[in-house]
Amino acid sequence: MPLTMQNIVDRARLPLNDADPVDANRRDPDAILLAYAKGGLQILHQKRPDLFFGAIASFSAETLALGSTFPLLEDYAPALQDWVTARAQSKDDESANAGSAQAFFALFEAEAG
Repeated sequence: MPLTMQNIVDRARLPLNDADPVDANRRDPDAILLAYAKGGLQILHQKRPDLFFGAIASFSAETLALGSTFPLLEDYAPALQDWVTARAQSKDDESANAGSAQAFFALFEAEAG
């Protein structure tokens, strides 16, 4: 079964302690986390266009939906998950989560190469 953008969003929720899909008090709706993931993919596309050669003739993050197949090798899924987690944390109380968000941003940088 191929990895989907929904899988990326769901995995990014784990460090946020926000994985229960029936919790009415979720931090962010899936659409917001998907938007963060699209932004992360755009940054990866700018930094590492070589990752998008071959299988993807013309990449556009804007066309991705939650059910879309993750457009890269699964090796890069953890980097994008860390990006989504960092974005979600950084929009919350900045002083409370700044260190944690920075750690996830650093993971993204390291994993994305």
